[in-house]
Amino acid sequence: MFEHYFSFQEFLKIVPGLLIFPISLYLGLQKIGTRVNAGISFGNNPISPLCIRYVDLRNMKDRTIVIYSIFVSINNDEYLLELKKCNPPLILKGYQSTIVEIPPYSFLLLDGKKFELDKSMTEKSTIYLELAHSTVKCNTLNYQKPISKKLSKYRILENITNNFNGIIYDENAVYAITYSSCSRVKTAIVNQSGIFHGEWEFDTLQLPMKSMSTKEAVEAELKAMGFGDHVDWFKVYFLSR
Repeated sequence: MFEHYFSFQEFLKIVPGLLIFPISLYLGLQKIGTRVNAGISFGNNPISPLCIRYVDLRNMKDRTIVIYSIFVSINNDEYLLELKKCNPPLILKGYQSTIVEIPPYSFLLLDGKKFELDKSMTEKSTIYLELAHSTVKCNTLNYQKPISKKLSKYRILENITNNFNGIIYDENAVYAITYSSCSRVKTAIVNQSGIFHGEWEFDTLQLPMKSMSTKEAVEAELKAMGFGDHVDWFKVYFLSR
C-alpha cells in the first residue's frame, strides 16, 4: 500500500513536465528553420510599365532573419528579377511583418532586348530572399478572401482608381504635365476647365479653352506663356478615361 502511494507521488512530480513538454517542443520548433510568407502588389501608370510596387513580408518563425536582397521569379520560375538590394540589410524579427517599397524602373531587358511583363506572367510569381548563407523561397500570401455570408446581402461597389505619378484623378482630368524644376520631377493635372491641380507653383492657374483641344495645343500654349524658361524640361500627356 505504501509502495503504491509512493509511486503515485513520484508520478505527480513528473506530470507538470509531461504537460509542459509538448509546449516546449512546439516553441523549440518555432526557432528552427526559416519560413516567410510574401504578398505582391503590382502597379503602373501612363509613363511607367507594369511592375511590383510593394512586397508584404511576414516572418512565420520565432527567429530574426537578415535580408540582403529581394528577388522575384516570374511566369513559374522562367524569369528572375532582383527587386531590391537591401543596403543596409533589412532585419525582420521573429513573427514580424513589414511592407517593402520596391524602387520603380523604366523598362526591363532580356538578352539585351526590351522585355515587357503581362498580367498572366505576374500571376505566377514567387518571392525569394537572399540571406547571409542561404536563399529562402517564400510562401505566397493570398489576399483574395471571399465575402462573408453576413455581408453577401449587399450590392458591391467597385473602387476604381486612376493614378498618374501618385496623383489620383477622376473623369474631369484631361491632361497631365510632368516637368523638372530644381532637379526634381513634378506632376500637375489639368481638368476639363483648364485649371491646374497637383504640383503647380506658377502664376498662371488656368489654360484658355482654345488651347485644350489636343496635347499639342497645350504644349504650344505652355511654350507661348514662357513655361519652358522656368523649368528644365516638360512633357504633356493625354489622360485616357
